[in-house]
Amino acid sequence: MMKTINIISKTALIAGLVCLASCNDYLVTYPSDSLESETAITTPEDTKTALNGAYAGLISARDAAGNNYYYYGTDFLARAEVGGDDMQTSKSGDRTEQYYRFTYRQTNASADLWYPPYTVINRVNVLLEAIDSGKVPMTDVTKNSKGEALAIRALAHFDLLITYGAPYLKDNGASLGVPIVKKVLSATELPARSTVAEGYQAVLDDLTEALGFIGEDKNYGHFNIWAVKALLARVNLYKGDYDAAYTYATDVVENSPYSLIETGEYVASWQLEETKESIFDLALSSTTYSGDRELWGAVVSPAEYGSVIATKEFVDLLHEDPNDVRLGLLIPDKSGSKQTVNKYPGRDAITINNIRVLRLSDIYLIGAEAALRKATVDQTVADNYLFAIRNRANRANVKITATLDLVSKERRKELVMEGHRLHDILRQGGEVTRQGGYHFLNATDLITVNWNDYRTIMPIPQAEIDANTNMIQNPEYN
Repeated sequence: MMKTINIISKTALIAGLVCLASCNDYLVTYPSDSLESETAITTPEDTKTALNGAYAGLISARDAAGNNYYYYGTDFLARAEVGGDDMQTSKSGDRTEQYYRFTYRQTNASADLWYPPYTVINRVNVLLEAIDSGKVPMTDVTKNSKGEALAIRALAHFDLLITYGAPYLKDNGASLGVPIVKKVLSATELPARSTVAEGYQAVLDDLTEALGFIGEDKNYGHFNIWAVKALLARVNLYKGDYDAAYTYATDVVENSPYSLIETGEYVASWQLEETKESIFDLALSSTTYSGDRELWGAVVSPAEYGSVIATKEFVDLLHEDPNDVRLGLLIPDKSGSKQTVNKYPGRDAITINNIRVLRLSDIYLIGAEAALRKATVDQTVADNYLFAIRNRANRANVKITATLDLVSKERRKELVMEGHRLHDILRQGGEVTRQGGYHFLNATDLITVNWNDYRTIMPIPQAEIDANTNMIQNPEYN
C-alpha cells in the first residue's frame, strides 16, 4: 500500500491518465477479466465480464510492472480514518503513518488514490464506447450493464474529487478538481483538471443517466437502482444540495428492499459477506485475495499488522452509553487495550473482508442530516431516522429531538472505520484537533485538521505531473 512511482519513461505504464489512454491490456489481471481490447466486447455477456474488471479495480489495480495499488482495498479507507479524530496509526513506523501525519508531498505522493480510480474509469469508458457505438446489441442485459458502468464511473470520479479537490462548500466548487474523463483517450491527449463544480456535475449527470438504464434486482457486489440513489444522496450531501440529498435518501429508506440489522445481530454481522443493509458492497473473493496482507483487514487486525487503533477520544465517546451494542466491536489491540474496532474480522481464517461502500445506516443518517439542512426542515424525518440508529444501538434509547450535532456524533459512532470521518469534517467546514490521549503527532505534523490547511487535499503524484504538461499541482505543494 501507499507506493510511489519513481521511474518514468516513454514506454512505462505510469500512475496516471496518460498511460490509460494507450493500454490495450486494460483487463488482464483479475478473474473474468480477460478482454484484451474494446473489440472483444461484442455481446451482452461480454459487457458483464467487462464490468467484473471495473469492480475489481475499485478494490485494487496492478500496473504493467506488477505493482499493486490499493483503492477501497486499503488506502481510500485508511486516509479517511486516520486523518480524522476517531482513529489513528498505532505507533511510529506503522502502515498508514503518512496519512495520519499528513506528510505526503508531490515527490512522495501515494499513487494508490490516483492510479486505481483512473484505471477503473478507463475500463468503464472502453465498455461504454462499445455499447454506445452499437457494437453490442441493446438488450436488457446491455442496458443494465450500461447503468452499472455509469454508476461505477461516477463513484470513481467522486472519490477523486473529494481526495484531490477542495470541499465543494468551501468555494462553491470554483477551485480545481480532477480531470473528468468520459471517453477513451488517445495516447496524445493530456486532460487538464476541471473545477470541482464541473466534476460534481459530471458525477451527477452519470448517476442520473444510470437511473434510466439500471434495474432494481439485487446482484450482490453490483450497483442496482437503489445503490445509484444512495450514491446520489451522498454526492448531493457533499455538494450542499440538501433537498436532493433528502429526496434520494428518504426514497431509499422508505422504498428499497434493504433493512437495518437488528441489535442482537449487529456485532456478528461484520463477519458476514453480505447483510440486509448491504446496498453496495465490494465482494472480495477469499481465493483471489488470500494471502494479500496489504488489504485493510490485515492492516487493522491485531493478528496481522494492527496498525490502526481507536483514539482515546473515540473510545470515550463510545463509552458515553455503557449499553451501546457497538462497544462489542472494541477488541484488544496488540498492547492488550480495547482499541481495535473489529469491523474487519476476516473470514475463513484469513483477513479477507467485503467492503461496505453504501450501507443503509449511512443513508438513514444522510437523510437525517439533509432533513435538518434543507430549505424546509423536516424535523419528523430527522427525529425518526436518528432514533432508528440510536435505538438499534441501545433498545432503551428513546426518541429525542434531532440536531446537526447529534447526527454528526451518531455518524462517528456508527460509521467508524468505513472511510467517512475525514470527509465529514472537511465537507462541513469543521475542525478537529488531534492531540493528547494516544496521539504521537509532532509540531510539524497536521494536528488541527480543517479545510484551510493545504495538506487536507492530496498532492497529484509526481509521475502525473511529469507526464502531463496540462496537469496543475494543488496549491502549496510546488
